[in-house]
Amino acid sequence: MKNIDVFIGKSNDNVKRIFIISDGTGQSAINLMRACLIQFEEHNIRFTIYPKINTTEQIDKVLKSAREHKGFVAFTLVKKELRKYMHELCHEYDIMHFDILGPPVEKLSKFLNAKPLENPNLLRRVDDKYFKRIEAIEFTINHDDGKNLKGLNEADIVILGLSRVSKTPTSFYLAQLGYKVVNIPIVPEIPLPKELFKIDQRKIVCLVMDPEVLQKVRQERMKHYRGNNNYTDLRRIFEELEFVYDLVKKNRQWHIVDTTNKSVEETAREIISSIYGREQEFF
Repeated sequence: MKNIDVFIGKSNDNVKRIFIISDGTGQSAINLMRACLIQFEEHNIRFTIYPKINTTEQIDKVLKSAREHKGFVAFTLVKKELRKYMHELCHEYDIMHFDILGPPVEKLSKFLNAKPLENPNLLRRVDDKYFKRIEAIEFTINHDDGKNLKGLNEADIVILGLSRVSKTPTSFYLAQLGYKVVNIPIVPEIPLPKELFKIDQRKIVCLVMDPEVLQKVRQERMKHYRGNNNYTDLRRIFEELEFVYDLVKKNRQWHIVDTTNKSVEETAREIISSIYGREQEFF
């Protein structure tokens, strides 16, 4: 039975142990624990991950270690009998624990009036969506920053924007969701490619950003590069943004998304909603 240790913190003093037990990879539990820990001031945390746990004997060994280290246990187990065993043993050992999958699966079972399959392999199944994401990622990498316009009509989303408005990170995030993305830089002195106006204009979105925020982002970038001051000049940035807004006015079917102080995830969701509507699937 293999386990993986991950340390988060600055010191080995006062380390709190979190044991992740899963019949899969444990990634869902890790993501949830990390999301929860963000809400607390920095602590020294050691994650110990036990993947592919599917017997009571394995659970016995892990929980004995968790009890010894006075750890917290989070688990994702799809089989009801294993979840029940976990609860009972945690109570017996007086271990703080959290069942991540159990409650929502049971509530969904009641809602759908159906029994869960209890198959841990379903999450790891290689299906059509997996291949679609791989294809989208390869397509997006090959069409980053306007370097390749072949197959432009195959794109699900075309992103336009000035330098440093988060075109590339947003494109790659969308690709991971399965969208083929082309991103093309907007430079007022350089005409946009003619091919752009021959595709479905409804899948084109322009990214913009507050001028002062954009100036700070560009200034941060220029710490590592040499270039002229025109790139970070606020008046120039205002002119560039005005150019973008004029483009959108002339092309009424284009969408516009403001990325100011937004995460890549928020920007991506807004783009998808703008082009495909709010009912579009996000996973």
